[in-house]
Amino acid sequence: MLSSNEKLQSTTVYLGNTRTISDNSLRDYCSKFGLILDCSRRLLSAEQSHLVDFTFVRFLNAQAYSAFLGTSSHILDNGVALDVRPFNEILHPSVPLHVDRKICISHRASNVSLNEIKKYLRTFGTIKHVNSETNANEEKHIYVEFDSAATRNKLLKGKIRQHRIGGHVLNISALLRPTDVDLHKMEKEQDEQKMEIDDPSTLIYLEHEYSLEIRQEFNSIENQISDFLEEKRRHYEEIIKMIP
Repeated sequence: MLSSNEKLQSTTVYLGNTRTISDNSLRDYCSKFGLILDCSRRLLSAEQSHLVDFTFVRFLNAQAYSAFLGTSSHILDNGVALDVRPFNEILHPSVPLHVDRKICISHRASNVSLNEIKKYLRTFGTIKHVNSETNANEEKHIYVEFDSAATRNKLLKGKIRQHRIGGHVLNISALLRPTDVDLHKMEKEQDEQKMEIDDPSTLIYLEHEYSLEIRQEFNSIENQISDFLEEKRRHYEEIIKMIP
């Protein structure tokens, strides 16, 4: 018999290259293969959000999970190709992922141009993509993808400890791997939800089993009852005022 963790792993997938893709867009895409229980990014802190380039998606059952993994490639409408792996594969730090090729440069000095940065980085190897972005907090980041993890590691793990251009130090960070986040906490949360889904006495079980929206209907009924009682209360108060 499979352990609870193995059951979780059998329906959870890792999706890389998702930094610029919203959870709703990923959910819409993955839902083509079956019902989705969870679609979320995992962070150690909000300050690290710009370093997260992956999302975990959990399917309701093994059929949807297998259909998703059985598709040879997953290319979204914006042209991004997802790096898809089973959950249990990415638990090992030695497993190569697309994210291993990427870095982020933050707090670039205003007098250091993007072309100068590209020229400097090319001394370490081939660059595939470079994007300069400004987030909602007006923080500027440059994202660089090299042709391989080995090329990136020449930059990060070489003899040069501080990379400088024109006397300015480049603030370089590797993008996070999935093993850098709290996967055990995620497993615990999913395990609790799994127990609720597997219990035929719960509404969430019926919803997922029969694609219903039972709780939403109950919420609607509850709101209608609350409105009705509130109207009756106001009517009663008006009657009391009319009594001499």
